Amino acid sequence: MNELFRTLLNLPEQASSVALRIDVLHYVVIAVSMLGATGVAVAVAVLLFRFRRRPGGHPPVSRGHVPLWAEVTMIGGLLTLFLAFWAVGFRQFVTLQTPPANSMPIYVVAKQWMWTFAYPDGSATTDDLYVPVGRPVKLVMTSRDVIHSFFVPDFRIKQDVLPARTTTAWFEATRAGPHDILCAEYCGLEHSRMRGRVIALSDDDWARWADSRATPAAHDLATMGARVASERGCLRCHTVDGTPHLGPTWAQLYGSTIVLTSGDRIKVDEAYLTESMMDPALKLRAGFAPIMPTYQGLIQGVDVAALVEYIRSLADRPLELDPPPAAPLPPKPIPTRAP
Repeated sequence: MNELFRTLLNLPEQASSVALRIDVLHYVVIAVSMLGATGVAVAVAVLLFRFRRRPGGHPPVSRGHVPLWAEVTMIGGLLTLFLAFWAVGFRQFVTLQTPPANSMPIYVVAKQWMWTFAYPDGSATTDDLYVPVGRPVKLVMTSRDVIHSFFVPDFRIKQDVLPARTTTAWFEATRAGPHDILCAEYCGLEHSRMRGRVIALSDDDWARWADSRATPAAHDLATMGARVASERGCLRCHTVDGTPHLGPTWAQLYGSTIVLTSGDRIKVDEAYLTESMMDPALKLRAGFAPIMPTYQGLIQGVDVAALVEYIRSLADRPLELDPPPAAPLPPKPIPTRAP
Protein backbone atom coordinates (compact mmCIF):
# COMPACT_ATOMS: atom_id res chain seq x y z
CA MET A 1 0.00 0.00 0.00
CA ASN A 2 2.85 2.37 0.84
CA GLU A 3 4.51 1.82 -2.52
CA LEU A 4 1.19 2.28 -4.31
CA PHE A 5 0.57 5.65 -2.67
CA ARG A 6 4.19 6.73 -3.16
CA THR A 7 4.01 5.87 -6.85
CA LEU A 8 0.65 7.59 -7.36
CA LEU A 9 1.92 10.76 -5.67
CA ASN A 10 5.30 10.57 -7.43
CA LEU A 11 7.24 10.85 -4.16
CA PRO A 12 10.98 10.11 -3.95
CA GLU A 13 12.32 7.08 -2.11
CA GLN A 14 12.03 6.87 1.66
CA ALA A 15 15.66 6.81 2.80
CA SER A 16 15.52 8.05 6.40
CA SER A 17 14.09 6.81 9.69
CA VAL A 18 11.30 9.44 9.66
CA ALA A 19 10.38 9.42 5.96
CA LEU A 20 7.71 6.70 6.21
CA ARG A 21 5.93 8.35 9.17
CA ILE A 22 5.82 11.68 7.38
CA ASP A 23 4.51 10.06 4.21
CA VAL A 24 1.79 8.16 6.10
CA LEU A 25 0.50 11.46 7.49
CA HIS A 26 0.67 12.82 3.94
CA TYR A 27 -1.37 9.87 2.64
CA VAL A 28 -4.03 10.25 5.33
CA VAL A 29 -4.41 14.00 4.82
CA ILE A 30 -4.73 13.60 1.05
CA ALA A 31 -7.12 10.63 1.33
CA VAL A 32 -9.38 12.42 3.81
CA SER A 33 -9.31 15.58 1.70
CA MET A 34 -10.21 13.66 -1.46
CA LEU A 35 -13.03 11.80 0.32
CA GLY A 36 -14.37 15.08 1.69
CA ALA A 37 -14.17 16.75 -1.71
CA THR A 38 -15.91 13.75 -3.31
CA GLY A 39 -18.66 13.88 -0.69
CA VAL A 40 -19.23 17.56 -1.30
CA ALA A 41 -19.34 17.00 -5.07
CA VAL A 42 -21.86 14.16 -4.73
CA ALA A 43 -24.05 16.24 -2.39
CA VAL A 44 -24.01 19.16 -4.81
CA ALA A 45 -24.93 16.86 -7.70
CA VAL A 46 -27.84 15.33 -5.74
CA LEU A 47 -29.19 18.75 -4.70
CA LEU A 48 -28.89 20.10 -8.21
CA PHE A 49 -30.88 17.16 -9.56
CA ARG A 50 -33.48 17.15 -6.79
CA PHE A 51 -34.16 20.86 -6.79
CA ARG A 52 -33.81 21.47 -10.50
CA ARG A 53 -36.37 23.68 -12.27
CA ARG A 54 -38.76 21.47 -14.16
CA PRO A 55 -40.38 22.52 -17.47
CA GLY A 56 -43.50 24.56 -16.87
CA GLY A 57 -43.13 24.63 -13.11
CA HIS A 58 -41.07 25.76 -10.18
CA PRO A 59 -38.37 23.86 -8.35
CA PRO A 60 -39.62 21.99 -5.27
CA VAL A 61 -39.14 23.77 -1.99
CA SER A 62 -37.66 21.84 0.92
CA ARG A 63 -39.67 22.35 4.09
CA GLY A 64 -37.51 20.16 6.30
CA HIS A 65 -34.50 21.04 8.38
CA VAL A 66 -31.22 19.43 9.33
CA PRO A 67 -31.44 17.73 12.75
CA LEU A 68 -29.39 19.27 15.52
CA TRP A 69 -27.54 16.00 16.17
CA ALA A 70 -26.41 15.93 12.53
CA GLU A 71 -25.03 19.48 12.75
CA VAL A 72 -23.24 18.73 16.03
CA THR A 73 -21.82 15.51 14.61
CA MET A 74 -20.57 17.22 11.45
CA ILE A 75 -18.99 20.20 13.22
CA GLY A 76 -17.54 18.05 16.00
CA GLY A 77 -16.15 15.54 13.53
CA LEU A 78 -14.41 18.22 11.48
CA LEU A 79 -12.95 19.82 14.60
CA THR A 80 -11.77 16.46 15.94
CA LEU A 81 -10.17 15.65 12.60
CA PHE A 82 -8.38 19.00 12.55
CA LEU A 83 -7.08 18.52 16.10
CA ALA A 84 -5.95 14.97 15.29
CA PHE A 85 -3.95 16.17 12.27
CA TRP A 86 -2.46 18.96 14.39
CA ALA A 87 -1.47 16.59 17.21
CA VAL A 88 0.21 14.11 14.88
CA GLY A 89 1.94 16.86 12.93
CA PHE A 90 3.15 18.59 16.09
CA ARG A 91 4.56 15.32 17.40
CA GLN A 92 6.45 14.80 14.15
CA PHE A 93 7.73 18.38 14.33
CA VAL A 94 9.06 17.82 17.85
CA THR A 95 10.71 14.60 16.70
CA LEU A 96 12.44 16.37 13.81
CA GLN A 97 13.62 19.17 16.11
CA THR A 98 15.04 16.86 18.81
CA PRO A 99 18.21 15.04 17.72
CA PRO A 100 18.97 11.79 19.55
CA ALA A 101 21.62 12.04 22.26
CA ASN A 102 24.07 9.87 20.30
CA SER A 103 23.91 11.97 17.12
CA MET A 104 27.13 12.66 15.26
CA PRO A 105 27.52 16.45 14.87
CA ILE A 106 28.42 17.80 11.43
CA TYR A 107 28.78 21.53 10.85
CA VAL A 108 27.29 22.95 7.67
CA VAL A 109 28.12 26.33 6.14
CA ALA A 110 26.03 27.56 3.21
CA LYS A 111 27.42 30.10 0.79
CA GLN A 112 26.43 31.28 -2.66
CA TRP A 113 26.34 28.72 -4.19
CA MET A 114 27.84 25.77 -2.32
CA TRP A 115 27.61 23.64 0.83
CA THR A 116 30.61 22.99 3.09
CA PHE A 117 30.62 20.22 5.72
CA ALA A 118 33.01 19.90 8.68
CA TYR A 119 33.30 16.52 10.44
CA PRO A 120 34.24 15.68 14.04
CA ASP A 121 37.65 14.39 12.92
CA GLY A 122 38.60 17.81 11.55
CA SER A 123 38.15 16.97 7.87
CA ALA A 124 35.85 18.86 5.54
CA THR A 125 34.09 18.32 2.22
CA THR A 126 32.28 20.55 -0.25
CA ASP A 127 28.84 19.77 -1.71
CA ASP A 128 29.02 16.04 -0.84
CA LEU A 129 28.11 15.07 2.73
CA TYR A 130 29.33 11.62 3.79
CA VAL A 131 27.42 9.85 6.58
CA PRO A 132 27.14 6.30 7.91
CA VAL A 133 23.93 4.35 7.45
CA GLY A 134 22.00 3.67 10.64
CA ARG A 135 23.56 6.41 12.76
CA PRO A 136 21.79 9.68 13.66
CA VAL A 137 23.50 12.78 12.27
CA LYS A 138 22.95 16.25 13.72
CA LEU A 139 23.50 19.15 11.33
CA VAL A 140 24.54 22.47 12.86
CA MET A 141 24.02 24.97 10.04
CA THR A 142 24.75 28.62 9.34
CA SER A 143 25.05 30.84 6.28
CA ARG A 144 27.83 33.23 5.27
CA ASP A 145 25.67 35.48 3.08
CA VAL A 146 21.90 35.11 2.52
CA ILE A 147 19.11 32.77 3.58
CA HIS A 148 19.42 29.25 2.18
CA SER A 149 17.37 26.12 2.89
CA PHE A 150 18.82 22.63 3.31
CA PHE A 151 16.43 20.17 1.66
CA VAL A 152 16.92 16.42 1.18
CA PRO A 153 13.75 15.05 -0.50
CA ASP A 154 14.67 11.39 0.15
CA PHE A 155 14.94 12.11 3.89
CA ARG A 156 11.85 14.39 4.09
CA ILE A 157 13.81 17.09 5.93
CA LYS A 158 14.03 20.79 5.11
CA GLN A 159 15.54 23.49 7.32
CA ASP A 160 16.25 27.17 6.65
CA VAL A 161 19.89 28.21 7.03
CA LEU A 162 20.29 31.79 8.21
CA PRO A 163 23.21 34.25 8.18
CA ALA A 164 24.66 35.07 11.62
CA ARG A 165 22.38 32.44 13.16
CA THR A 166 22.54 28.71 13.70
CA THR A 167 19.77 26.22 12.97
CA THR A 168 19.85 22.47 13.49
CA ALA A 169 18.34 19.44 11.81
CA TRP A 170 18.95 15.73 12.08
CA PHE A 171 18.39 12.56 10.12
CA GLU A 172 19.28 8.89 10.13
CA ALA A 173 19.92 7.43 6.70
CA THR A 174 18.49 3.95 6.22
CA ARG A 175 19.60 3.28 2.65
CA ALA A 176 23.11 3.47 1.26
CA GLY A 177 23.75 5.53 -1.83
CA PRO A 178 23.59 9.15 -2.99
CA HIS A 179 20.67 11.39 -2.03
CA ASP A 180 20.23 14.85 -3.55
CA ILE A 181 20.65 18.04 -1.52
CA LEU A 182 18.71 21.03 -2.84
CA CYS A 183 18.48 24.65 -1.75
CA ALA A 184 14.77 25.35 -1.21
CA GLU A 185 15.12 29.13 -0.72
CA TYR A 186 15.87 31.48 -3.62
CA CYS A 187 19.38 32.75 -2.89
CA GLY A 188 20.57 34.44 -6.07
CA LEU A 189 21.16 33.96 -9.78
CA GLU A 190 22.80 30.53 -9.40
CA HIS A 191 20.19 29.24 -6.94
CA SER A 192 19.20 26.32 -9.17
CA ARG A 193 22.82 25.13 -9.28
CA MET A 194 23.26 25.05 -5.50
CA ARG A 195 23.14 21.30 -5.29
CA GLY A 196 24.91 18.62 -3.33
CA ARG A 197 24.57 15.00 -2.27
CA VAL A 198 24.33 13.03 0.93
CA ILE A 199 26.47 9.94 0.38
CA ALA A 200 25.20 7.32 2.83
CA LEU A 201 27.80 4.59 3.39
CA SER A 202 27.60 1.15 4.94
CA ASP A 203 29.70 0.50 8.06
CA ASP A 204 32.59 -0.97 6.08
CA ASP A 205 32.52 1.77 3.44
CA TRP A 206 32.32 4.44 6.15
CA ALA A 207 35.36 3.00 7.93
CA ARG A 208 37.31 2.94 4.67
CA TRP A 209 36.27 6.49 3.84
CA ALA A 210 37.28 7.74 7.30
CA ASP A 211 40.65 6.00 7.00
CA SER A 212 41.23 7.53 3.59
CA ARG A 213 40.65 11.02 5.07
CA ALA A 214 43.03 10.47 7.97
CA THR A 215 46.54 11.90 7.71
CA PRO A 216 49.44 11.90 10.19
CA ALA A 217 48.78 15.60 10.85
CA ALA A 218 45.00 15.26 11.21
CA HIS A 219 43.36 16.28 14.47
CA ASP A 220 39.86 16.15 15.75
CA LEU A 221 37.76 19.32 15.77
CA ALA A 222 38.27 19.94 19.48
CA THR A 223 42.06 19.93 19.10
CA MET A 224 41.76 22.19 16.09
CA GLY A 225 39.47 24.46 18.12
CA ALA A 226 42.09 24.86 20.83
CA ARG A 227 44.54 26.04 18.18
CA VAL A 228 41.99 28.40 16.61
CA ALA A 229 41.17 29.88 20.03
CA SER A 230 44.85 30.62 20.59
CA GLU A 231 45.43 32.06 17.13
CA ARG A 232 42.27 34.21 17.16
CA GLY A 233 42.98 35.65 20.59
CA CYS A 234 39.88 34.12 22.20
CA LEU A 235 41.89 33.13 25.29
CA ARG A 236 42.71 36.76 26.03
CA CYS A 237 39.17 37.16 27.40
CA HIS A 238 37.99 33.59 28.04
CA THR A 239 39.53 31.00 30.32
CA VAL A 240 39.25 27.22 30.10
CA ASP A 241 39.64 26.36 33.79
CA GLY A 242 36.89 28.40 35.43
CA THR A 243 38.99 31.39 36.37
CA PRO A 244 36.91 34.63 36.19
CA HIS A 245 38.05 36.98 33.44
CA LEU A 246 36.71 39.53 30.94
CA GLY A 247 34.47 36.98 29.25
CA PRO A 248 32.66 33.88 30.52
CA THR A 249 34.88 30.89 31.19
CA TRP A 250 34.50 27.99 28.79
CA ALA A 251 34.86 25.35 31.48
CA GLN A 252 31.48 23.64 32.04
CA LEU A 253 29.82 26.25 29.81
CA TYR A 254 28.34 23.95 27.15
CA GLY A 255 25.01 22.50 28.22
CA SER A 256 24.63 24.89 31.15
CA THR A 257 21.77 27.36 31.62
CA ILE A 258 22.82 31.02 31.78
CA VAL A 259 21.01 34.27 32.52
CA LEU A 260 21.00 37.04 29.90
CA THR A 261 20.96 40.78 30.53
CA SER A 262 17.32 40.71 29.47
CA GLY A 263 16.57 38.40 32.36
CA ASP A 264 15.83 35.44 30.09
CA ARG A 265 17.41 32.06 30.70
CA ILE A 266 18.94 30.12 27.83
CA LYS A 267 20.70 26.79 27.43
CA VAL A 268 24.17 26.98 25.94
CA ASP A 269 24.28 24.83 22.80
CA GLU A 270 25.84 24.93 19.35
CA ALA A 271 23.31 27.50 18.14
CA TYR A 272 23.96 29.92 21.00
CA LEU A 273 27.75 29.62 20.75
CA THR A 274 27.77 30.23 17.00
CA GLU A 275 25.33 33.10 17.34
CA SER A 276 27.51 34.68 20.04
CA MET A 277 30.50 34.67 17.69
CA MET A 278 28.54 36.33 14.88
CA ASP A 279 26.38 38.75 16.90
CA PRO A 280 27.76 38.94 20.46
CA ALA A 281 25.43 41.72 21.64
CA LEU A 282 22.23 39.92 20.63
CA LYS A 283 22.08 37.65 23.68
CA LEU A 284 24.54 39.11 26.16
CA ARG A 285 25.20 37.16 29.32
CA ALA A 286 24.43 38.99 32.53
CA GLY A 287 27.46 40.23 34.45
CA PHE A 288 29.71 40.79 31.43
CA ALA A 289 30.41 43.94 29.43
CA PRO A 290 29.62 43.99 25.65
CA ILE A 291 33.26 44.09 24.56
CA MET A 292 33.41 41.12 22.19
CA PRO A 293 33.62 42.05 18.47
CA THR A 294 31.67 40.24 15.78
CA TYR A 295 33.40 37.55 13.74
CA GLN A 296 30.79 37.52 10.98
CA GLY A 297 32.65 37.10 7.69
CA LEU A 298 36.03 37.05 9.47
CA ILE A 299 36.25 33.38 10.39
CA GLN A 300 35.83 30.28 8.27
CA GLY A 301 32.99 27.85 8.88
CA VAL A 302 35.37 25.02 9.76
CA ASP A 303 37.04 27.22 12.40
CA VAL A 304 33.65 28.10 13.90
CA ALA A 305 32.83 24.40 14.09
CA ALA A 306 36.19 23.70 15.69
CA LEU A 307 35.69 26.37 18.35
CA VAL A 308 32.23 25.04 19.19
CA GLU A 309 33.58 21.50 19.50
CA TYR A 310 36.43 22.71 21.71
CA ILE A 311 34.00 24.48 24.05
CA ARG A 312 31.82 21.37 24.10
CA SER A 313 34.83 19.22 25.02
CA LEU A 314 35.25 21.39 28.14
CA ALA A 315 31.72 20.70 29.37
CA ASP A 316 32.89 18.12 31.91
CA ARG A 317 36.20 19.70 32.76
CA PRO A 318 36.60 20.12 36.52
CA LEU A 319 37.14 23.67 37.67
CA GLU A 320 40.73 24.24 38.71
CA LEU A 321 40.28 27.36 40.78
CA ASP A 322 42.70 27.93 43.63
CA PRO A 323 40.92 27.18 46.90
CA PRO A 324 40.18 30.25 49.04
CA PRO A 325 42.61 30.84 51.87
CA ALA A 326 41.67 29.16 55.11
CA ALA A 327 40.24 31.40 57.79
CA PRO A 328 42.80 32.20 60.48
CA LEU A 329 42.44 30.29 63.70
CA PRO A 330 41.19 32.29 66.65
CA PRO A 331 44.01 33.39 68.96
CA LYS A 332 44.63 31.24 71.97
CA PRO A 333 44.18 32.92 75.31
CA ILE A 334 47.43 33.80 77.03
CA PRO A 335 47.67 31.90 80.25
CA THR A 336 48.15 34.05 83.29
CA ARG A 337 49.82 33.17 86.57
CA ALA A 338 47.95 33.41 89.76
CA PRO A 339 49.31 36.19 91.99
